[in-house]
Amino acid sequence: MVEVELTFGVPDEIIPVVMDKFKEERENNLRVTLPNPRHPPYYAAGDPRANPEKINFNGQEYWIWRVTPGKK
Repeated sequence: MVEVELTFGVPDEIIPVVMDKFKEERENNLRVTLPNPRHPPYYAAGDPRANPEKINFNGQEYWIWRVTPGKK
């Protein structure tokens, strides 16, 4: 199961929507940000995770990034 990380300004109510949309995701965790974040996750050019998925929730747009989970 993946984890959903929310950045500042993203409501907690978006978590079930994100989990439902990305229920097939097994490798990467998900980070939800406001559009055009100041410090987006860094990936090398050509990495498919470098482009966020866009989702609308309660009339606002949010970006969902796939991020590599840390080792536990």
